Formats: sequence, C-alpha cells, structure tokens
Amino acid sequence: MASEKQMKDPLRVGVAIRAQLEKEIPQDLPLEKDFREGSEYTITDNVNELHHSLVKDPRTLQLITGLVNHLHTFARQTLLTHDEWTKVVEFLTRVGKESTDYKNEFILLSDILGFSALIDELNHPKPPTCTDSCEPGPFYYPGAPEFPSGCSLAKAGTTGEPMYFSATIKNTRGQPIKGAKVDVWQADGDGIYDVQYPDSKEVNDRGKILAKDDGTVSYRGILPTAYPIPSDGPGGDLLRALGRHPHRASHIHFMLTAPGYDDLTTALYPSHSPFLGTDPVFATKKSLICPVYEERDPKKWKEMGFRDGEVTDGRVWVWTFGFVLATKEEVEQCQRKRIGAKL
Repeated sequence: MASEKQMKDPLRVGVAIRAQLEKEIPQDLPLEKDFREGSEYTITDNVNELHHSLVKDPRTLQLITGLVNHLHTFARQTLLTHDEWTKVVEFLTRVGKESTDYKNEFILLSDILGFSALIDELNHPKPPTCTDSCEPGPFYYPGAPEFPSGCSLAKAGTTGEPMYFSATIKNTRGQPIKGAKVDVWQADGDGIYDVQYPDSKEVNDRGKILAKDDGTVSYRGILPTAYPIPSDGPGGDLLRALGRHPHRASHIHFMLTAPGYDDLTTALYPSHSPFLGTDPVFATKKSLICPVYEERDPKKWKEMGFRDGEVTDGRVWVWTFGFVLATKEEVEQCQRKRIGAKL
C-alpha cells in the first residue's frame, strides 16, 4: 500500500495523478493474494472485497454487489466470448449516442427487456383486488388542463371514431372515493398523440378530470388505435433480432390521485385490439383488457353528451371500467410484508 508521500513521488506517479492528489488522496489497499477463475478466490471475490472495504453507503454497496454478482454469473453461465462482449459494448454505445430528449434509447431498452415493468411492480405492491399499474410512457404531459366529469377531451375534427368512457373509482372495501382526480392521455384514431404532430399548439385527447363525489368519472373522446414505439434505432434492431415487433396495442393512459391513497398510473386496452399478447414494452395485463361495445342508438348518444351531428359514423364506442385504489397504509403493509419475506 502506497503512502501519501509515495503517491506524490514524481518517480512513481505521473503529472496528471499528482495534480488530482492536491484535492483528494484516494485510499490505497495492498494486493495480498491473486484471483484466478476456478480457484477459491475469483475476480468476483476480489471485486466484492474491494467494494466492501471502500464503499461507505450500505445501499450503494448492496446495489453494486448484486450487479457485479449477476453480471459475473451471466458471463460464467453463457461462457461469454470477447467478440460477443465487444458486440454488446458496441450496441450499448449506439444506445447512448442515438438517445435524444425525445427518444431515449436506454429507456426503450429497459422497456423492451421488461425491466421497466418489473421496477414498476416492485415499487407499487398492493392488495390483489387493486387495479394493476404500468409505466406512463413517453407522452405524458403534466400541464394538461382540468375539465369536469362528462366533458369532451377531443377537439373538433380529431381523427377517429367517437368514444364514451366511464368509470367508477373505489377503495378495496368497495366504497367510492371522493376527491379523486383522473389524468387522461391517449392517441387519436391514427395512433398519434397531440405532441407528435409537428404544428401542434393545442392540447388534445388529454386532460385532468375531477371525479364526482360518488366516485364516478366520464368523458367523450376518440377511440385510440395501435401505434409503434420508435424502431429506427438500436432498440428496434434488438426487437428484430428477437423476432419481435414494435407495435403497441390500442390503449388509454390514466393517472389517478386521491388524498390518502397511493397514486395509480395505468393503461386500459380494448379487447378488439391486435398486439395484446406481444406488447413490446410488456405493459399489457389481462386485468387491464376491457370489452368495448358499439352503441347505435342516437338517444343513448345524447344521454352521453354528444350533440346533434357529432356522431357521423352511426356508432359510439362505449368503454367502462372500475378502478380500485389502495390506501397509502395498505401499500406500506404490502411493502413490509414483501421485505419480511426476503429476510
């Protein structure tokens, strides 16, 4: 182990390190034994021992130890070659270089491998009767305007067929939740979000809706259609290499908040949509797939709030759902139970 004097000795240490040592002296440890694969002391043991000696934060140590152990186990199990690892590094380099503010390829990679869905489930444990959650995706906009329940979220002339969505919002005891707010955002009938249109200046197909005191909420809008995630970069290349497609099923995004309850971010899917079983980001769950039916009675359209002449296709698509939220206390209980099961 080198002393501070040795570290600053120009015969032993170059000018770049000597300049850095003016600000901070790193902790140096002696090399007491060799590591060798197949022996009782491997490179994995050496890396972990070094981190246990130097890392001060317990959570950081836990995370890096788990990462190192799993990476090294992966290499051993697959007998990873130099050429294969070089290709992995080149792929990850592309992921970084081709990421932008509007298309983060690292997030896309996390989604494609199901990692984002896993993190979401790990962070939001809840009683089994509660509505399942999923990631919000890239098109959420926190500044959407507020509307009363029963409003229309679609601007005149929006592409697509008319839809009426209604839902109940209850707790795990079946009681309606007062004061719930529902943030909604979705694609239009072409599978395009408002923010994707080059000349878009108006918020469309999105908004915050305050539920009624009886826990009900509704809005008029456009039936969304399926659309692809970005596939012109390394994420798309990975999907093609795996024999998978980039197409997401039709869906509507929701973010529900209420005093005393755990926030819920989720999405609902119409049962008639393709790609329900091959979602490229693994956000589709059976509990979130809903039957959607056609209403052809003009009297019913008026009851939903559609004005004369608004429905031109002879039908309105009707979509209903029952949201169930967990209280913050119920989520904390689930988290404690999960942690206890691992101890």
